[in-house]
Amino acid sequence: MKNMKSRIAAMLFAAATTACAAQAITASAYQPYFVYTTITQDNAERAQYMGEVIRGWSRYAGINAGSTWNGSATCGPVCKKNYYKGSYSGNNNGTVLTKSQGLCSYLAQSFFNTNVFMEQITQYYTVYKPGDQVRLGNTRNASQKTIFIAYVNGNTFDTYSINHANNTIEREKYRKIDGSYRFQRLNANGTVAEDNIYTDFLIRPIKQGDVNGDGVFTDADRTWMNTNIGDMGNYPKNANSLLNPNTYATELFIRAAFGTKTGSEANTIPYSAYYTIGYNLSHPNGKSGNNTTGRMTWDGSNSYYYVTVNDL
Repeated sequence: MKNMKSRIAAMLFAAATTACAAQAITASAYQPYFVYTTITQDNAERAQYMGEVIRGWSRYAGINAGSTWNGSATCGPVCKKNYYKGSYSGNNNGTVLTKSQGLCSYLAQSFFNTNVFMEQITQYYTVYKPGDQVRLGNTRNASQKTIFIAYVNGNTFDTYSINHANNTIEREKYRKIDGSYRFQRLNANGTVAEDNIYTDFLIRPIKQGDVNGDGVFTDADRTWMNTNIGDMGNYPKNANSLLNPNTYATELFIRAAFGTKTGSEANTIPYSAYYTIGYNLSHPNGKSGNNTTGRMTWDGSNSYYYVTVNDL
């Protein structure tokens, strides 16, 4: 995993800027806080960027349809939706993943440049995004298939996975059934090869500013933060005293909410986090009006990053 990432990193990520460079609201004030990946949400959701990364996987890691893959990936920190501790997969930090779980995690970690993920139960209204890892089947064990969504075209997805019988890489199309959490697998001509495929949960990285853990940045984040952390006054606030660390993955929440990491204010949420979230919700792209983009905007550049555990 590490070797593959280092080989393609220079080619694919050299032009990426750091998160601090994008933070127009007193960037120097964020230096003591957690850092984020160099991969923006805008890039991660751009088909051209996915194509560049896929070419790197093909050339440097041998990730091609029909190729045999016997590799593995090591699971990083993971939590359930809304930062609840634990995971639906049963995986936790340090778990070694193989087969389709391993391949999909391998791809997602290198694509987003993070190993921090959140698991969410799939619903009929779930909107799937490039880089999502989707667990198929209604039995939660390692034998169940996981697919990695590479391209999204409406309700149709190009995916990677592993044939568990012979460890060969599969490139297949799936389609979400309208009004359902179930998928169809499609033949090359678009006809249905397999119908009513159960989807259980998906795995995606934690986004900067997504404090309620629903995968998008909306006014619900400010409401959640106001309810759980509080508005003005008595800042900074220690997240571990407000969110029970026995129930919540508070360290991951702190990172999404711009918490401090060192000194006497370690594990705290500064008021600047609440201010920044409020500002970006009312000033999309640096303008007035409600933010419906689902992204943090900062200085109008749409730079929205993903949480990491270790400083870059």
